[in-house]
Amino acid sequence: MNLNKPTLLASIISSTLMSGVLHAATTLDMAIVIDESGSMSGEHNAFIGTYVRNLDSMLKEQNVTLNQYGLVGFGGATYTPPSAHEAGREQGADFYRHFNLSLDPDNVWGTADDFHAITSELVTTGGTEDGYRAIDYTFRNFDFRPTAGASIMLITDEDRDNDRTNLDTSHLPSGMTEIDKAYIQAQLAQYNTVVHAVVSQRFTDLDGNPAIAVVGADPATGYAYVKDASGVITKVQGYILQSADGTTQADYTELALTSGGTAMDIDGLRSVYTDADALAALSGELAKLVAEISAGQTPVVGIDCNAASGVAAQICSAIAASNNTGLQQIGQQINNPRQYRQLNQYQVSQMLRTAAANSRHVRRVVLDRLSDLRRTGMASNDIHLMNYSNANVNLSPDMVDSMRLVRGGAASGDQGDVGYFIRGIYTRGDYDDTSAAPGYDSTTYTLVAGADRYVSDALQLGAALHYSTTDSDFSGVGGGTEADTWGGILYGSLELGPELYLESNLSYSRANFDTRRDSGFGVLEGDTDGDIWNLSVGVVKSMLVRNLAIQPFAYLHYTDVEIDGFTESGGAAALRVGSSDIQSLVSELGFTTAVQFSDTLTGDLRLAWEHEFEDDGTSVRTAFVAAPGNVFDSRTPSQSSDYGRVGVGLTKDMGVNRSLALRAETLVGHNNYDEHSVEIRFRQNF
Repeated sequence: MNLNKPTLLASIISSTLMSGVLHAATTLDMAIVIDESGSMSGEHNAFIGTYVRNLDSMLKEQNVTLNQYGLVGFGGATYTPPSAHEAGREQGADFYRHFNLSLDPDNVWGTADDFHAITSELVTTGGTEDGYRAIDYTFRNFDFRPTAGASIMLITDEDRDNDRTNLDTSHLPSGMTEIDKAYIQAQLAQYNTVVHAVVSQRFTDLDGNPAIAVVGADPATGYAYVKDASGVITKVQGYILQSADGTTQADYTELALTSGGTAMDIDGLRSVYTDADALAALSGELAKLVAEISAGQTPVVGIDCNAASGVAAQICSAIAASNNTGLQQIGQQINNPRQYRQLNQYQVSQMLRTAAANSRHVRRVVLDRLSDLRRTGMASNDIHLMNYSNANVNLSPDMVDSMRLVRGGAASGDQGDVGYFIRGIYTRGDYDDTSAAPGYDSTTYTLVAGADRYVSDALQLGAALHYSTTDSDFSGVGGGTEADTWGGILYGSLELGPELYLESNLSYSRANFDTRRDSGFGVLEGDTDGDIWNLSVGVVKSMLVRNLAIQPFAYLHYTDVEIDGFTESGGAAALRVGSSDIQSLVSELGFTTAVQFSDTLTGDLRLAWEHEFEDDGTSVRTAFVAAPGNVFDSRTPSQSSDYGRVGVGLTKDMGVNRSLALRAETLVGHNNYDEHSVEIRFRQNF
């Protein structure tokens, strides 16, 4: 069987796997036990992170989800100081240690990404490498889930050094003073654990062709994975164990193969470390081989996850892998993959969007405030006559320009140096139902109050406080969220040249969310908080065409929303939801225009086109409260990248430096979201 591409091998393995475990939902716990002696830097820096990510990807493609990875280092010099995430160590001739990653309950397990992030803390300082003692150390410091496929990947380029220094024998059978092969084999059998060994040994097929890996305890019926010069890998029956470093074959290779695992040639990996593409392809092939073994290790019976995919498959696996009676009962009652979606914390997506939208409303208020000030000035600066001693004096164009400048570019519209304003906004949003999350309707009331002043003819600065309250209800399911948001914003306008302005604003908001979610198996409640930062920079050009004030603009808006993790309550389906974070980077191009209908009434129009550069969703790590170790990743829906906004308004001059305005805005061209808002403005100048 020739395997020309990684995708082809994945397809073959997947079909083989699924025909054998049609109704199985599996998950993997793998501890990577890696040599930290002086010759191992390539494995730390080039291979292991790529390998684990490939392995995790291959497993997920076969619905082997919620996989956990741990990291154990051995053979590093005892003088090496503890690293930032080191969870503990044991001193022998050299050390044995493990690392904190992120997953509950004890943090020594993590996702593939968590694992990749921590490998930079590995060192290459020691010279005594005892893989047996490292495996024993692993069993004493890691709890493998009983319903998961348990694996240890041993990576070393030398044979075993029997390290008896400072060996704690209290956990060993009576009279045992050193760790031997029989003891390790008994441990592997007791915990139903497979060993995959990446070691210094050569392999061939029965015809003498070099192989990168072998599998199967019997060389006659096992398989060799032969890679030719072009990178094509062929799986052939039968293999021969060739030369090895010292006792590697007896201590490590045979241990792995008899446990049901694989043996891989570390030098075969090292031959491609300097070729990123070749390394990725080779590590991918090896990952698929391990995935094939792991996927069939521990089938979970009683709950059929075969029809589920994506996050639904992860949730199904979390339920199936749990020992909690309540979760098992929920799993037995599910007969539609859509029910898994309702078990997910679908409200996080809405909470993130609500926080970002509320920040945008406040940002829009201060930008409109600056636009109104300039517009007011331009609507009245077309006067070319001045009354002087009861006589009209005609003003030259130069005098008119000078008077405009004196009135202040950034300040251009207000009669006094200080202005105060209050604005109230009503917003209605409607988000369509998607495969990732149910839709929702939201209602938001926002109040913004602020003041600004003219620091100079060219510079205006202001500050405002704001408060928003949002009520969201979900379609198709019960429950919703309530959000209260408050914060402040600083803003300013600087005239760069005649009628050309630089504008900027910076805001911070704090949000509180109360959630009520119908899981399909009870109503669950939670609460959490979030932080929202926004920074905007843009340029505006003011022009007067007849009785029209036109202001084309270009802005760049950056928003960061972080929502704290929280824990629901109310039943077996309650979730522990990890923290979530989204960034938004939006370019906005458009113009505003105003026409003066009378001495006291002005109409305005605003047209804008926005492009979202960060339109992907985010991933939220979640677990059932009753099964905190089975973490699944749910993604929020992606967003439309291009859409427009249209706004119209009327402003009434009430005299005595007061004005009242009414404005409406709508969103256009967004794929799955509709938004409409109405704004009331009051301004007082002194």
